[in-house]
Amino acid sequence: MRVLEFDNLLAGFQSDVVTEPITVAPGQELSVGQVFALNAEGQAVAMTSESNVTDVYGIMADAVATSAGETKEAVCYVRGEFNARKIIIPEGANQVEYKKVLSNIGITLRNTIAADPQGEE
Repeated sequence: MRVLEFDNLLAGFQSDVVTEPITVAPGQELSVGQVFALNAEGQAVAMTSESNVTDVYGIMADAVATSAGETKEAVCYVRGEFNARKIIIPEGANQVEYKKVLSNIGITLRNTIAADPQGEE
């Protein structure tokens, strides 16, 4: 039996969802929904607890892992409305700061209600 699962990352369509291609930098492991920045070469890198929150560029639409010396092409979100519960920010980061910065670049985080459409908990 095949089960279709949704990541529930998108949270509305009051504003257009905009994607763009992105190159993921070497030595990265980025997940769907992860907030990221760009390095000096314009490549996607994971935000860390040491990152400056104002460096946020977008949200990953693809899960991508690269090894040292390897880059990969991916897709990211740069505008739209997203489920705040599904966004990945660094451990211990200030969620309010990230919400503000994302809002400033056109990404709105919405608080959604958890629901189980299958009736299973």
